[in-house]
Amino acid sequence: MTLDQIHDSISALRQDLVRSNPPEIMTSRECAAFMDVSDETLVRWRKDGFGPPYSQPNSRIVRYLRSDVIDWLREHQNG
Repeated sequence: MTLDQIHDSISALRQDLVRSNPPEIMTSRECAAFMDVSDETLVRWRKDGFGPPYSQPNSRIVRYLRSDVIDWLREHQNG
């Protein structure tokens, strides 16, 4: 197994872990993995005023509360 393959395997495992057991406070990347969307999608949603609520204590830090994301997903589910 090459180093690139090991890196890819670890990345995939980490994404699976975040999806199955997300932290209470998530980074944009963790939230994107949890929601199975790209980080770019969350950026676009923030700019468009769409998506789950988030906190932005400064221009470089964005955080999502797991409970807010779950509530938002429930509110926007089809059916």
